Amino acid sequence: MSVAFAIFSVIAPFDAIANEARPAHVITIQANDGLSLAPKENKAWYEQGIWPVAGATLTLIVTNTVTVIVVYLQSSRSFNALLRQRKIERYAAALNDFYNPLLALLDINKEIFQNTGPLSFPQEEIPRNAAGLVWGQTKKKILSNNIDIEMILRTKTHLLIVTDSLEAYHRLLVHVAMYEAFQRVETDLYRGFTFPEDIRGHVVAQRLAALKIYHKLIGEQI
Repeated sequence: MSVAFAIFSVIAPFDAIANEARPAHVITIQANDGLSLAPKENKAWYEQGIWPVAGATLTLIVTNTVTVIVVYLQSSRSFNALLRQRKIERYAAALNDFYNPLLALLDINKEIFQNTGPLSFPQEEIPRNAAGLVWGQTKKKILSNNIDIEMILRTKTHLLIVTDSLEAYHRLLVHVAMYEAFQRVETDLYRGFTFPEDIRGHVVAQRLAALKIYHKLIGEQI
């Protein structure tokens, strides 16, 4: 027996023991006949490329535009309602603070002057003297009303409607201012400052115009 054979005889049992101790690893591959790949889905043109982003952007723009338009319309309606209310208040003030009181004062003065003024004095001396005494008292009311007329013309002309003008009241303002002065000093100069007969017709016409606009605005508001 050779030396090599002896060494192999000694080592072989140890290899057998080592092989029995080494763990076995088993890999099993099973085939699945039902496994298959799904075909690629064909998308519409608007679902490809930049179109989805463009569509989302367009939707956002349209939504914002609609929102802006709605807000604008609501604001416009609110502004128009506020503007109409301001006009109603202005024309109400024009009627209540200018045209109505001015017309009332003019009519009161006219009534007093026609019924108790010098043109109404009788020819007989005694009744004429009595009428003069009455006129002396009633004239005080005309003078008091003239003060109110002058105050309106000095402080309320900002309420004139667009068809009216300050020039239309110039002669009336001069008349009421001079009438009181001529009560203390009788002079023929008064003839240049007589009451403007056409002023009442002007006030009536402008008051009617203001009243029509006021009623129209009230109707629109309702």
